[in-house]
Amino acid sequence: MKKYFCKPATSKGQAVVEFTLVFVLLLAISWIPADFGLAFFTGQLVQNASREGARLAAATNPFNAADIQTQVSKRIRSALLTNATVNVAAPTCDATLGMQVVSVGVSGDYNFFFYQLLRLVGLPAPNSVTISRTTTMRYEHAFTC
Repeated sequence: MKKYFCKPATSKGQAVVEFTLVFVLLLAISWIPADFGLAFFTGQLVQNASREGARLAAATNPFNAADIQTQVSKRIRSALLTNATVNVAAPTCDATLGMQVVSVGVSGDYNFFFYQLLRLVGLPAPNSVTISRTTTMRYEHAFTC
């Protein structure tokens, strides 16, 4: 005669509760580093946009700040920035280098998405971080000050 042992009816419910608790913890552990990765990626996009803008400003003759600002703004559309600003400085003399330089700066706020999960636990978490990058290059059409 075979004896069959059955699990109590509460073990299925217990497994569901345990899975739910562990799954929420797993999501928090995986999402928060992903959020920092997105912030880092946004910083790289902003750096590339400022570098390309500075290169465009250095090679443009005659210098047109509005056109450069438009081109840089197009390049940061894919970045996850709010309140993005682009600053283009006209060619100025840099006394230490003895030549004219142009400068392009891009800055904006990156809003954390998943990092806010820490607030549910009661831990302090920032809403956003300001990402700012500036690139300076030699203006190619005026060699000396």
